[in-house]
Amino acid sequence: MQAKLYPWHQEIWQNWQQLLGQDRLHHAVLLSAPKGSGKIELAAILAKTILCKNGVTEPCGMCHSCQLFDADTHPDFHLLKPESEGKQLGVDAVRAGNQYAWETSQLGGQRVILIQNADRMGEAAANALLKTLEEPPSHCHFILLSQSMDAMLPTVVSRCNKWKPKLPEETVVKRWVEGELFESVPLQVLRINRGAPLAAKAFIEDGSVSKHKALVDAFSEFVSKRQGLFSVADLIVKAQQEGLQWLSFLMLDIIKVQQGSDEAIVHCDDMKTVQNLASALPQAKVMSQLMALNRMKAELTMHTGLNSELLISRWLTEFVVS
Repeated sequence: MQAKLYPWHQEIWQNWQQLLGQDRLHHAVLLSAPKGSGKIELAAILAKTILCKNGVTEPCGMCHSCQLFDADTHPDFHLLKPESEGKQLGVDAVRAGNQYAWETSQLGGQRVILIQNADRMGEAAANALLKTLEEPPSHCHFILLSQSMDAMLPTVVSRCNKWKPKLPEETVVKRWVEGELFESVPLQVLRINRGAPLAAKAFIEDGSVSKHKALVDAFSEFVSKRQGLFSVADLIVKAQQEGLQWLSFLMLDIIKVQQGSDEAIVHCDDMKTVQNLASALPQAKVMSQLMALNRMKAELTMHTGLNSELLISRWLTEFVVS
């Protein structure tokens, strides 16, 4: 796991360093930030520092503990995460983490348990973790990562020291991504990725710009000419949850334009398309379809065995039903 400090995390890191220096760091740290904001790398620095044999407020990078951490073989560091993208973090994984928490440190120091996607814990898993957080073992730190605290069990959140770093301004993110890629970056790429710098960078690197454009163009063509349903459905299915999120942003943009607002438009570089869709669709239809889309997204996340292509095709069909 890479431990790296990005410029936009300097403030929160300095706060953590102060707590580390005063030996006041909470036994359970909850870090909530969007995907692609670099929170995993930030959490890794904290974990590496806690485990370091020489450093107090930053890892020395030279001791045996730091070398083991860099090699992903530290015996006192445990990473808990869902088995695959989109799945819940199961109760068995959390119980294993609880067991690690009570074990003796193999290097005679601290132990760290990092829980990725803590907002993807089921109720049983959350309750299993809660018991350990309420009566924490000594010399053990939990670091919980989430995209949304609202999706977590409130009692788990209440047992943690909560941190929600601010993302940098759009101009700063744009400049950083362009500096990393040595190319101009459309503003809407940042907004599609909720202003998360690493997510925006990955969006460009993995070819999602062209995938997104193909989906928006096909959807616009379908709505205006009422043909190509299966082509649009296929593009959405291939893009999976990302595709549904893109459409959710697009529907919100359409509503904003219909209501006479041009603020915080995600598809700011595709305004002609947004305006055409706003003119072609009744506002009540857009509102009802947005609500149906959000329900479908939740269903597909919770029940991975559902026929996504069938559900998406049904949703699209509603656009041509008068």
